[in-house]
Amino acid sequence: MVELWTEKYAPKKWCDFIGNSQAVAQIKEWAESWQKGIPQKPIILHGPVGNGKTTLASLCAKEMGWQLFEMNASDFRTKELIEKFAGNAAQGASLFGSLRLILLDEVDGLQAQDKGGAEAIAKLIKDSKNPIMLTANDIYENKKLLPIRAGCEIIKMDRVAHPQIFALLKKICISEKLAFEEAALELLAKNSAGDIRAAILDLQTLSFSGHITVDTVKLLSYRERGQNIFNVMAMILKAKKIQEVRNSRVQSDVDDEMLIAWISENIPLQYDPIDTASAMNQLSLADVFDGRILKRQYYGLKRYVSDLATACAALSRSKEYRGWVKYQFPKFINELSKSSEQRAIKKSICKKIAVQINESAKSVAQNELPLIMLLFSDKKHAASLTALFGFDEKEVSFLLHDKKSDDVLKIIESAEEIKADLLKEKLPKLKKLKTK
Repeated sequence: MVELWTEKYAPKKWCDFIGNSQAVAQIKEWAESWQKGIPQKPIILHGPVGNGKTTLASLCAKEMGWQLFEMNASDFRTKELIEKFAGNAAQGASLFGSLRLILLDEVDGLQAQDKGGAEAIAKLIKDSKNPIMLTANDIYENKKLLPIRAGCEIIKMDRVAHPQIFALLKKICISEKLAFEEAALELLAKNSAGDIRAAILDLQTLSFSGHITVDTVKLLSYRERGQNIFNVMAMILKAKKIQEVRNSRVQSDVDDEMLIAWISENIPLQYDPIDTASAMNQLSLADVFDGRILKRQYYGLKRYVSDLATACAALSRSKEYRGWVKYQFPKFINELSKSSEQRAIKKSICKKIAVQINESAKSVAQNELPLIMLLFSDKKHAASLTALFGFDEKEVSFLLHDKKSDDVLKIIESAEEIKADLLKEKLPKLKKLKTK
């Protein structure tokens, strides 16, 4: 059965955790104080995406033998829900009498329109009889976090150094008996920009080629976060060299598909009619290659799609353009967003994956979902993943890009067979436990 490597190679002990050793030591000391009966202030772990904040919280619960109660504050925005779910967990002991670790993940996701959620969390961290940890990417931008910050100990987690990520990737390759070039892993580690989860997911994606080389690594987009889409648009549409466009593209805070949609929408606003026609011609070529990817299932063509739709489109202009342009959000995305059924299916898929790998649904949508969709191009992997996560027909169809119903049914049937085989293996063990 296919298993995500982010889950398979998650740290099992304190010493396994990669990077941020000072933060790990602080959490360990904090947890040991709670274990001795000395209550401590709740902790907020904050820092860039992918450096292990949620993983560290889960590891803490595992090492201390605590029950983990996880809640995503961006999904629970009302006072009543927070008090009902997290409030009860914060006051009592677990089923076996041990402490519970209350994890409030991504608290910076609280929206302006939340109905008392921030106040409820502030009260929760004040009254809790169990240890509480919170995670956030940025704890200072959202003003709603001010009363929450005041009641917590703040621990900053930095991006993980690429030599540490390189060592982990090498360890995984050796464990998976996967051929690799050290220079390729070095490049992959650097390109991850300190995001361990992203590096592992990229490695698993590349593993299907059978050999991790520098050339295969270069097929992946370089990961660099933080650049606002509006700044990226200005840099791309006014660039003078291909490398400038590529550097801008990899710094975008949206994926390539969304970036192409932005470019297509805003080229007519930036360029004159003649240059718009030239740029649109390059975009149409990119669309041709995108179709070939789906038809041939050869993702090596992705590099041509990205360059044609960004660098070639931008540099096909005949002159330079200056001045400020009010860039527009892609209209067709707004139209697609009206399809509530598709959104609901995607959300359902992400939640099912999130439960299994102990991540938030939002994080799954950004990181694991693209890999899952890639794995679904292989029927055996599709069946294994369907059995693992319990996908239904609509979800399988979504992950297959709405292929024929026969394909969907075959995968569902194969998944049921896998479940049946696993059940047969477990039954004797269960009978032995009952007799004991």
